[in-house]
Amino acid sequence: MRVLVTGNTGFIGSNMEVFLLRKNVEVVGYSRRNGYNVLDIEQLRKAAKNCGLIYHFAARARPGESVLEPIGTIEENLRGCLNVLEVCREQKIPLVYPSSCEVYGDSDTPINELHEFRPTNPYAASKAAVDRICYMYSRCYQADVKIVRLFNPYGPKQQLNKVVTTFCLLARENKPLTVYGDGTDLRDYVYISDVVEGLWLARKLPPGEPVNLATGRPTSNLQLAELVIRLLDSKSSISFVDYPKAFGGIRRQVGSSEKAGCLMGWFPKVALEDGVKRTAKWLCEVVPYA
Repeated sequence: MRVLVTGNTGFIGSNMEVFLLRKNVEVVGYSRRNGYNVLDIEQLRKAAKNCGLIYHFAARARPGESVLEPIGTIEENLRGCLNVLEVCREQKIPLVYPSSCEVYGDSDTPINELHEFRPTNPYAASKAAVDRICYMYSRCYQADVKIVRLFNPYGPKQQLNKVVTTFCLLARENKPLTVYGDGTDLRDYVYISDVVEGLWLARKLPPGEPVNLATGRPTSNLQLAELVIRLLDSKSSISFVDYPKAFGGIRRQVGSSEKAGCLMGWFPKVALEDGVKRTAKWLCEVVPYA
């Protein structure tokens, strides 16, 4: 199999590429760092030739920054995915599209795939729009598009400004860990190896069928900070600060993976404690101590 991976130098894309190579899959890497751009549809058409599958990770994927740059975020994410969808339609190539839990917004109960969309920031809105455009392509054009909604991926190769990596870097230096609000915000953290395995299994999903990749296990920001401090045997303290004025975040968000289990046989394998340990170990290898 020959697979095109857009955004292959990003966090999830680079881990997906390694996963595919280990399965002896030929990978065509497509990212701006390599001189490619999903906004250039002619370039995309050439790269996709003779590919049997596409994973589309390339996007502006920073919710906080999207609050300050709504037009650029929405335009780029929609246009990029529309180009990918058009190439898939023209060349009859299946597409696995990684959507996001951000599309759902807040919920007091575990979120399944029928939960309404309530995006709270421009990035989330762009993902919600593209999610439904992917579904439209599957119905209107019979495109073979699979929609996978990811809940809070973390692990090696993640950006250093994300919460797990940030907490680990601060804790190993015994510096204070900053928690927004009162620390009770809930998230559903899925380790990257579970994410890429789910994305691989998703290639066999029925077209247009969305599935969540989630653990169903809630973790508060305060619990995460305390876990990192304990695992790294750190002397860090925890400080609480108010949310930024321009805040498009989410307070409570935990997913249900029941459908992924039924349709793909996917279940998360890596517990949060083990995942944090692996992430901290990777950080020690790539980021020198201060």
